[in-house]
Amino acid sequence: MAEMTAGRFTLQQGSDRNFFLIILCAIWGGVIAGFVPDSLDHFTGQHVAYAWIVHVHAVSYVAWLALLTTQMSLIRSDRVALHMRLGVLALVMIPWMTIIGPWTFLVMGNLEYGTPDGDAPFLILPVLSVVTFAIIAGAGLALRANAAAHKRLMLIATIVLSDAGFSRWIGPYLGPFMGKVFGRGFVSFFVPHFIGACLLMGAILVHDLVSRRRVQPAVAAAVALAVSLQVVTTIVYHLPAWQPIAVRLLGH
Repeated sequence: MAEMTAGRFTLQQGSDRNFFLIILCAIWGGVIAGFVPDSLDHFTGQHVAYAWIVHVHAVSYVAWLALLTTQMSLIRSDRVALHMRLGVLALVMIPWMTIIGPWTFLVMGNLEYGTPDGDAPFLILPVLSVVTFAIIAGAGLALRANAAAHKRLMLIATIVLSDAGFSRWIGPYLGPFMGKVFGRGFVSFFVPHFIGACLLMGAILVHDLVSRRRVQPAVAAAVALAVSLQVVTTIVYHLPAWQPIAVRLLGH
């Protein structure tokens, strides 16, 4: 495949086609592996029953992944005009995704408060996660004329949202091990919750470095922002002053 360049950053390389498809499949795999067993576990009666908003949340997130998948498929089949028309949906979905995530946790966090599933300080994760998503996805839309940046930013924004899926199946295995080695602290929270997203974002950076010898500036900034807010999330989660604030926000 012939290279396409824009300035110094090569827009398209032969390896891109399969690489970004693999990243998309990894996102789907992480979400399915995390949420399907978790959802089935809730039907055992050992956990607080899902509120209606959980189902709205699930449909919304699957719809976003479906939109991303459709958009990538249209580009792969050179149907750029339809891709651009369908992209208008993102203008509605990005604000909605930013609302539904924290809203769902507020409802479920309130119901789970005082039970073994309750974890009020965890509220900081869905809040900062959707803030990160909105900033990066918004930047992706703003840079839609730059195909290389647009594609990567929309993927990274979605990877940020996929944290919840990855942590649900990585956490039960990695969390206890990290706890034994590092104790209950920064590392034991950060790694199980964010390692999946960090690996996928890191793979995008490595791919560009290997294929182009450079990283797209907007993409580097997006990854730096995502990791920085993951660090902030972990720090705030462990702050003693945050717990009473989170509890109050949950309505207790």
